[in-house]
Amino acid sequence: MDYKEDLRIIRTRKLLSSTLLDMMEEQSLEKISVIDLCTKALVNRATFYAHFEDKYHLLTFALEELKDEVYARFSKDVKASSPKEVLVKLAHLTFDFVKDNRNHVANLLAHNRNEKVIITIKESLTQSVKYQLGKFNNNYPAGVPTTVTATAFSGALVDLCLWYLDNNDKCTETEMKSFVDALFGGRIG
Repeated sequence: MDYKEDLRIIRTRKLLSSTLLDMMEEQSLEKISVIDLCTKALVNRATFYAHFEDKYHLLTFALEELKDEVYARFSKDVKASSPKEVLVKLAHLTFDFVKDNRNHVANLLAHNRNEKVIITIKESLTQSVKYQLGKFNNNYPAGVPTTVTATAFSGALVDLCLWYLDNNDKCTETEMKSFVDALFGGRIG
């Protein structure tokens, strides 16, 4: 019996989380009420409050799930022979992700470009970059701690993606990849 209860809790939390993110594509978090969220998710308000304190607590949960999803996607083995190649390939993966999820990402950020969303994405990418660069610690001592490299790279990459989404009429995803290649001193892979 406990097993079914756990599955229901997981399913309810995921439903509320995905509904919130869907609603955030259309309007800012501040304009979303718990009542509207529950109505759209077909969940009773009492059920909502059994799982979350308020919509900000739900947002934290939703962003943690998103963070886990991004980390899983970018922590898969990246075939690379150097840290430089890892960074370029991760940048390419990021632009592929943005291209594949353009409407979802653009709509979410159009209405909710707040610190919490951006910081969560940056933290997730930083963890993925640290994981990928960690494979080279013994072979490629850079003199710069992996955490510093990962943080700087992730911050720059997220800012580039935001610029790309804001200026999609100025360059294509392929051009963005070529710019990253140029920044790293030539085409890799």
